[in-house]
Amino acid sequence: MPAYLFYPRRANGVSLTFIAETARSDAQAMELAAEIAADHDCVGVFVWEPASTPGGRDRFVGEFAGLGEESRAEMSGEPGASATA
Repeated sequence: MPAYLFYPRRANGVSLTFIAETARSDAQAMELAAEIAADHDCVGVFVWEPASTPGGRDRFVGEFAGLGEESRAEMSGEPGASATA
C-alpha cells in the first residue's frame, strides 16, 4: 500500500503538523483526509504521496476542504514539489 502524507490546515492556511498513513488508493486517501479533517477540527487537508525514490518527486494527490468551507475533494495526477528540494 502506498504511504500518504496528510497536512491538516487551519482557516488561515497554516498546517502545523502532518500525519502519515497508508491507503490502498488515492480515493481511499481522500476518504482518510475527510476523517482527519473532522478529527482535527480543521478546514481542510492537503494530501501528498511522498517520492518512492531519491530522485523522484512528491505527488500532490488532492485536497479535502470542509468544516466551514464549501465541502470539496479534488484529486490531481500531477507531480508536486521535488523530493530533493
